[in-house]
Order: sequence, then C-alpha cells, then structure tokens
Amino acid sequence: MESPSIQISHADRLSACRQKIEDAVHQIIFGDGQVEFSPAEIAMAIADIADDYILTVAKKHSATH
Repeated sequence: MESPSIQISHADRLSACRQKIEDAVHQIIFGDGQVEFSPAEIAMAIADIADDYILTVAKKHSATH
C-alpha cells in the first residue's frame, strides 16, 4: 500500500514526516511481534533511540561549525 504524495514546504516538514511514518510506528508499538513488551515500553524505547540519534546529529553539527 503506497502512501499518498504529500506537498512539503519548509514550514510543515515535521508534520509531513510524521504523517508518512506514523502508521509504521504504530505497527511497531502495537504489533503482535513484540508481545513480551507493553506498548508503553516500546514507545519509550523508540523515544530513547530517537533522542540518542538527535544528540549524535547535534554533536556532529556543532563539530562542523
């Protein structure tokens, strides 16, 4: 199933990105493949991974300036 095309301007890139990936993230959080973890635990792990990535990107960005 292909997502509909989204017209992206600079102002709504975050919103457009979320729209594109939200279903996939919900599948990860609520999918049957992770039965040993609660949806809240999975969501917290995703947030932690995202936070680590943001910190890494910020460090790389500050090192180049």
